[in-house]
Amino acid sequence: MNAVTAHAVAGSFPIGHRTFTPQPTQAFRVDDWFRLPTATVEIRRNGTYVRTGRVEEATPDSRMLWLSPEGVDSRILIDKLDGYEVWIDPEQHYYYIQQHR
Repeated sequence: MNAVTAHAVAGSFPIGHRTFTPQPTQAFRVDDWFRLPTATVEIRRNGTYVRTGRVEEATPDSRMLWLSPEGVDSRILIDKLDGYEVWIDPEQHYYYIQQHR
């Protein structure tokens, strides 16, 4: 059987011919960190992904927050003055906006 008549099997097509293309999810930057305890967030610094984690606690002035330890990642203090940003997915964004109106 030659390559033209061969049946497709999983993984036999070059990457460029596969139909599945992951779509990046839209995320929202949150500046009011005090609203986020229990939220799962994405941390970025200078536009670069750092880590995903669950917010354990945040200061009332939204300057710092603690991410809970998960897996191999330890508990970490994130300080806004160090250039960190917090991003959440659209579903959580809606929830936290409704909770703090």
